[in-house]
Amino acid sequence: HSLSASNFYDSALKNYNDTKYKTAIKYLEKEIVFNPKSFESFILLGKSYEKIDDLNIANKYYNIAFTLSPHSLELNFLLGKTAYGLGNIEDYAKFISNLEILCENDCDEINNLKLMAE
Repeated sequence: HSLSASNFYDSALKNYNDTKYKTAIKYLEKEIVFNPKSFESFILLGKSYEKIDDLNIANKYYNIAFTLSPHSLELNFLLGKTAYGLGNIEDYAKFISNLEILCENDCDEINNLKLMAE
């Protein structure tokens, strides 16, 4: 993290936590210019777009983060959730399968993802 980039992420996180999602997005878009491998920034971008009901763009950013960290339980859950929300049941099933492999025994991410289809 360069100093300015981490300030962008910190500012984005503060705005996200204050439910100022569009402001958070502006900071995160600057952050990923300085730190293009920050999967946390792409996840927060996805969550911010999800909060303003833009699942397509949220899904795009989750997919970028997935290329950087495919073993993240949270990310597999978020991708499964947006796939389900977008009606993409094939991808939804794929992320359940990923979580079945990644979760040693039982994990909240897989249980919460499966609950969506009930």
